[in-house]
Amino acid sequence: MSRTALLFAGLLACAAPASAQAPDRMGFELQAFLKRPHPPGTEVHLFLRGQDAALARAVAGSGGVVKQRMQGLVSARVPVERVAALAAHPAVQGIEFSLSQGRVLNDSMRVHNRIDPVHAGQAPLPGGFTGEGVLVGIIDSGMDLDHPDFQDAQGRTRVLRYWDQTFPFDAQLTPMPWGYGQAWDSTAINAGLCPAGEQPGFFGHGTTVTGTAAGNGLATGAYTGGAPGADLLIVSSDFDAPNWKATVADAVHYLVSQAEALGRPVVINASLGDYLGSHDGQDAAALFIDSLLIAQPGRVMVCAAGNSGEFPPYHVETLVGSDTSFTWYTYKPTPNNFGYGVVYFDVWADTADFSDVQYAVGADRVVPSLQFRGRTPFRTMADHLGQLASDSLWSLDGDLLGVVDWFAELRGGQVHLQVHMQQPDSNAYRFRFMSTGTGRFDGWGASFFGMSGMIASGLPTVAQYPDIAHYVLPDRNKHIVDSWACSEQVITVANYFNEVAYTDVNGNAQSVPGTEGDLVPRSSHGPTRDGRLKPDVAATGDITFSAGPLATLASLIANEPFKVAPGGMHMRNGGTSMASPVVTATAALYLEKCSRATHLEVRDAIEGTARADAFTGTLPNTGWGRGKLDAFAALVLSNPMMDLSVFGDTVLCLGDSVLVSGPAFMDSYLWSSGDTVKVFYHDQPGPLSLVVVDGSGCLGISDTLQFVQVAPPPAPAITQNGSLLESSSALAYQWFFEGTPIGGANDQTYTVDFTGNYYVQITDTNGCTANSDTLFVLATAVEQVAGTELSLRPSPTEGLLFVDLPAGGTAARWWVRDALGRVVQQGRVAEGVGTFQVDVSEQATGTYLLEVRSGEARWMSRFLRR
Repeated sequence: MSRTALLFAGLLACAAPASAQAPDRMGFELQAFLKRPHPPGTEVHLFLRGQDAALARAVAGSGGVVKQRMQGLVSARVPVERVAALAAHPAVQGIEFSLSQGRVLNDSMRVHNRIDPVHAGQAPLPGGFTGEGVLVGIIDSGMDLDHPDFQDAQGRTRVLRYWDQTFPFDAQLTPMPWGYGQAWDSTAINAGLCPAGEQPGFFGHGTTVTGTAAGNGLATGAYTGGAPGADLLIVSSDFDAPNWKATVADAVHYLVSQAEALGRPVVINASLGDYLGSHDGQDAAALFIDSLLIAQPGRVMVCAAGNSGEFPPYHVETLVGSDTSFTWYTYKPTPNNFGYGVVYFDVWADTADFSDVQYAVGADRVVPSLQFRGRTPFRTMADHLGQLASDSLWSLDGDLLGVVDWFAELRGGQVHLQVHMQQPDSNAYRFRFMSTGTGRFDGWGASFFGMSGMIASGLPTVAQYPDIAHYVLPDRNKHIVDSWACSEQVITVANYFNEVAYTDVNGNAQSVPGTEGDLVPRSSHGPTRDGRLKPDVAATGDITFSAGPLATLASLIANEPFKVAPGGMHMRNGGTSMASPVVTATAALYLEKCSRATHLEVRDAIEGTARADAFTGTLPNTGWGRGKLDAFAALVLSNPMMDLSVFGDTVLCLGDSVLVSGPAFMDSYLWSSGDTVKVFYHDQPGPLSLVVVDGSGCLGISDTLQFVQVAPPPAPAITQNGSLLESSSALAYQWFFEGTPIGGANDQTYTVDFTGNYYVQITDTNGCTANSDTLFVLATAVEQVAGTELSLRPSPTEGLLFVDLPAGGTAARWWVRDALGRVVQQGRVAEGVGTFQVDVSEQATGTYLLEVRSGEARWMSRFLRR
């Protein structure tokens, strides 16, 4: 069959030819979308890359509205008929757009994830936490507002805001700047003015997710969610919206805006996602979400990892070498995103890993036998970066097998290559993506995603088909959902079995395949494209009972009662969709305790306390992440260090106080004594404890100190006998002269050297002290203990004293004391010396005492320093 390069002309009518140099910013999916018929006034969500201020002006000039902007990115609504002109604007460096649609991805639950001890306030937590004061935001398929688990005891709704993105524009109800759907507050909901509910066709997904996160169990007293005290914000996602990920970024923006207006922390749950994309968290939706979480504390986002663990392999990672390797892709008939039969797939790589890769598309006939038919010329990224290009795929016999269209674009440090072939010569061929050179790249694709699938089984042997030696098989790695699920700022959750046996609404025993506590096989595995660990943590998903839409429950009771719990108000669900809200609830409990915690603090607490068991194997790994969620341990980790310091004894003498200190760097202190500072003097008997709030708003309560107050000992009495003073009996003594303690005067008696005022302080076994009355003592003479007068000269002296030892020739020691009895000089006299010198020239003027001792003999004499 002969074909020409005009085959794709209809789709590429607005594109530059391959040889042109004008850049093209619209990939194949956006062009296909623009070719569809659209009602007047239709707008489309676009992510635009470039200088954000210039982009904002370009959007306004195109009649569009900027919803969000950050450095290098703008999220906008643009009239469909103005998109092509906007794409040609010089401010636009790139456009992110995808036709891939989003997908929706409890008592035993609380036990397995150790949430019950948090509700109960088990020690060492400072109290019980249920999420009170925290907002739980749910982005899902809507929910049943009439279910009692989402109302308080007075029947009032716990849903404070509800945005249904699927509703038509309404001048009064459509929230701005997002500009689509309708939103209601709790007043409208309580008045019965909110017509929104669970979207049909999702089988109660949003309601069960909401119940797992925050149902209060009022319907039956059972199946309470993880954060029953939290209030709710709901966004019902428009899963059919073109460029759907942009609507999720809008939902996050809406939820944090509402939380900020209400002045409360918020945890957002996203049990939904898209399996296609770059899987590196560098796409525009993920970056906008990251910026919103980083903007201020008290914002956390949790998401499901996905349920594609048992899907046929749809990921391929190619390590490019000198041999030409390849992977086969299949033709995708309608229905698909293009509206015609197509071969379409894409690959992602870091720019540095793709610049030296050469690639081509080839074709292999399958019947009657495998035969290579031909290939396009090899290209490199540099050949057509930012350009739409086409190559004819000719057979070795000269037949045109199809026209391959290429589009390569840079996105930051990554490259995205799209490969498109409309209605090739045969839909039975296998189309090989061939590569050689140096580098690596990843691709995701499957027919059930609306694009070409990869051949993963039924391959020939090398003997049957030698080329197969270089075949790169698809695998089940990197099967987590894209975008926010690959972000470092978002907690991504895997799923393990909650329970496999239960009793249904009719009292019948039911069971499902699986092992309680083991990872559910369909739980998606990581890592991210760039090799980072995902998922982050695992929680229970299959099987969890949660609140269901009332109409769905009635239908199930009539037709499938084995899916309904006793009481008839809760239905079973599973998957990572149900595991994610368990972690969301844990984050809400954390934010109740620590209202100013950052998303990274919450993430690190949850990841850092995840536990291992016989099922998890060595951690971390790409199935379990860091391990099984332990909500109790995560909240205990947030307890501030509460070491109290007492600089003294807890036994207080009457009238005394002791210095007490709490931990450093707290935002607030409240002692049970009423003091509100870190350090203070405490003088009261009884218990003393401290409540603190740290920089994250985490509450901490100390252990209790017990102080005992005792009476001081009776005041001692002094008896004077000449120059000898004697205290009444006590445990310890300290003599004072003129109000200053005398060094070394710690005996029951003290011999007076100077005229002046003396008293003694005694200490009892409790460490309490008492002082005697002050006694004035007149030192009229100095006792010469050895009986012979000490001779020193001159006195007064200007510096040098000559001292004659009465017992000349014996070794001695000497001390000079000031008027307060303090030793200011001392020395030794060698044996055989009868007269020695003392130089007091460094001492101040005044009266001093020279004391000399030799053996048991003691002499003292005053002198004046002039």
